[in-house]
Amino acid sequence: MKLKFLSFILFCLISGKINAQSSRIDTVAVSVLDRMSAMIGELSSCSVHVKSNYDVSSLTLGLVKHSDEEHVYIGGPDKLLIRSEGDKGNKYMLYNGKTLSYYSIDKNHYSQVAVPSTVMEMIDHMNKTYGIVFPVADFLYPGFVDDILSASSDLVLLGMTKVDGKDCYHIAGAAKDKTFQFWIADDPFYLPVKMVIVYTNKPLNPQFEATYSEWQLNPNLPAGIFDFKVPPGAKKIKLTPLAAKK
Repeated sequence: MKLKFLSFILFCLISGKINAQSSRIDTVAVSVLDRMSAMIGELSSCSVHVKSNYDVSSLTLGLVKHSDEEHVYIGGPDKLLIRSEGDKGNKYMLYNGKTLSYYSIDKNHYSQVAVPSTVMEMIDHMNKTYGIVFPVADFLYPGFVDDILSASSDLVLLGMTKVDGKDCYHIAGAAKDKTFQFWIADDPFYLPVKMVIVYTNKPLNPQFEATYSEWQLNPNLPAGIFDFKVPPGAKKIKLTPLAAKK
């Protein structure tokens, strides 16, 4: 780590301890998250492999652990491709700036929805309208750090640790309905390596854990990979909005 950044960290540690007496917000943790958010915001394209483990509540078994893996490709502000496999099934989601296409490999059916013209607006729309959650979405929001600060009562840097051989900043925080932890790589790109969320407002406190690997920064992604071509014999279905499920 460069000498100038070490001096900055030492300064933040001192000021962070003073500030923590009242707000319990660690300025070093904030600076690390700010740097991560800025680096992601500067990317023109990227790809990443996401492995997630999550709890599903069962009346007889309590919390049951499930897992999925996603390969995510982001091609600028208006292109997204997600290839998913795991307990939720094998599927694709493709977004080309106009339409989001969903395809279930297992069932050979697909849906298409007209959506807003940027990745972030599309994610918001699909989450609010259909309850669809997108991997890596939290880290893509320009207001990611501001949202954490506005909702958190605690945010601290626990220290340095290793995740899959990578040196990482280990950051933890607490909000009204959850606790969370981030592991951010201590390298020039400050990319997320791992995230854990504990939902303290739900019975048995279910957890969500995701690890992020195989990052590719600014790859040349052909525009054609984001366009959906209907497979032979695939049946078209309609996605059900959340409002219709109530």
